Amino acid sequence: MDIGKKRKLKKNMEPYLFLAPLLLILLVFLLVPIVKAAMMSFQYYYIVRPSSDGHYFVGLENYQNLLADENFYNSVKVTVIYILVTVIGRYVLGFVTALLLNTQFKGRGLARALVIIPWAVPEVVACLVWMLMYDQDYGIINFLLNNAGILSRNIAYLQDVKVALPAAMVVNIWKGFPFVAIMLLAGMQSISTDLFEAAEIDGASWLQKVRYVIVPGIKSVSTVVFLLLVIWTIKDYAIAYVLAKGGPSRATQIMTIFIQETAFKAFDFGKAAAAGMLMLLVSLIFTFFYFKAVNRGEEDV
Repeated sequence: MDIGKKRKLKKNMEPYLFLAPLLLILLVFLLVPIVKAAMMSFQYYYIVRPSSDGHYFVGLENYQNLLADENFYNSVKVTVIYILVTVIGRYVLGFVTALLLNTQFKGRGLARALVIIPWAVPEVVACLVWMLMYDQDYGIINFLLNNAGILSRNIAYLQDVKVALPAAMVVNIWKGFPFVAIMLLAGMQSISTDLFEAAEIDGASWLQKVRYVIVPGIKSVSTVVFLLLVIWTIKDYAIAYVLAKGGPSRATQIMTIFIQETAFKAFDFGKAAAAGMLMLLVSLIFTFFYFKAVNRGEEDV
C-alpha cells in the first residue's frame, strides 16, 4: 500500500477512532444490559424458587403472566395519567413563563436566572422539601390553605389515595417547567423581529401576536420539547418513589416502580424484564418520532 492510500485510510478512520470510546461505553452499559433483560423476559427467573422441571426457557409465559396481572394494568393507567397531566402541565406553565420572560421588564435578566432553580435542584432534595410542605400537621400548604379558608381540615397529601398522585404530579410539574420555559424562550428569541413589526403595523393585539407569530414560530421547538418530556416521563422514577413509594394502595405506582417491586420485592426478574421490554418498546416509538422532529427542524433551518 502506497503512502497516499495509507494517509487516506488513516483520515477515513479518524472519526471512528474518536467515536470508539463512546461506542464501547454504550455497548457495555446500554446494549449488553438490554440484551440480557430481553433474554430474561423469555426465561423462568424467579430466583427464590428454582424451576421445578429444570427448564428455564418459558417463551412468552412471562408476558402472559404480566398481561394477566391487575397490578400491571393499574401501573399502566397510573403512568398514562401521570404522563398526560405532567407533560401538559409542564408545557403550559413553561410556555406562559417563556412569554413573560420574553417581554421587557425591569429585572428580566435576574428572573431568567432564577427560573432555572427548580430544574437545577436534585430530584431527591426537591422531594424532601415538598414532603415537608405536604406534611399533614406541620406542612406550610395545609397552614396556608386553612388560613385562607379553603380547607376545613388538614389533608395527608401523600397518604390519601385520592390526593397522592396529584401531589406527586405537582412536584413533577414544578421541577420540570423551567426546562420548557428556557427552551421555548430560546425559540421565541429566534423569531425574526420583522414579523412582530408587521403584526404591529397591521394592528394585531398581544394575543394575536402570540397566536399568529409566536406559536407558529416555535412549532418545531415545541414538538421536540413535548416529545422529550414524554420520553423522560415514561422512565420517571425518583419523584413518585421518594414521595410515596408507589403508595398508598398503589395510587402512585407508575411502571418504573412496578418493575422495581416485581424484581426486587417479589424477586420475579423474568416478569419484571418482560414489563421492562414493553416499556422500552413504547420509549423507542416516541424516540423515533423525536429524531424525526429533530431532523425536520434541521432541514427547516
